[in-house]
Amino acid sequence: MYRLRKKIKGFTLVESIIAIGMASALIILVMKLTSAIRGDVVKGTVDLQNLQDARLVINSLRRDFTCAMPYYDPSDKQEDIDSVRNNPVLYTETYTDSSKKSKPIIIHKHHLNFIKPAHDSSGNLNMEEITYVFDGINKTLIRHSSVSGEKNFKGMDNIEFGLYYHPLETDIPMLFVSMIIRTTEGGETKTLPLTTTMCSSIVNKDIVNLDWNSSKKN
Repeated sequence: MYRLRKKIKGFTLVESIIAIGMASALIILVMKLTSAIRGDVVKGTVDLQNLQDARLVINSLRRDFTCAMPYYDPSDKQEDIDSVRNNPVLYTETYTDSSKKSKPIIIHKHHLNFIKPAHDSSGNLNMEEITYVFDGINKTLIRHSSVSGEKNFKGMDNIEFGLYYHPLETDIPMLFVSMIIRTTEGGETKTLPLTTTMCSSIVNKDIVNLDWNSSKKN
């Protein structure tokens, strides 16, 4: 009497190789997709951090420059004081200190210098000297205050200052700020230019004050 043997079904060698190959391809695809997503997240984090650094710089500049004013020294001749008052903002390619104590707001390509009112711990009103200098080697904007000391801002590839006059307000000098943020991730370099303008409310008010500015009188 013969017994019927049940055939056991299984994978052949060729089928096993094909299955392993498909599984490997799927794993590689998932790994590449995960790596790409992680890279995009990291790059996005870097970009957001640099934008945050740029925002801090702009806020600091705007907070200081809104109150910026020339320095008028009473020991100078009246004609020297009037000269500074009539030209309260000066753009110069070569930054040098004037021999006169009275001096305007000075704008240089990588340098700012001005005075602004500040209250001390006792509530007395004093003059605070503010200086901004961009260190191109260390990619750092350095803010120095005669009251609070030094503060560094990083995250910029370059920053430049300029003097700007709006076509509708040609008498009002404005500070033009141009900065470049650079990010490098995975060998890819990307730059993002940012520009803004700001003006001093003190200088603005002084210029349009016809009571002292004889050049404005008819």
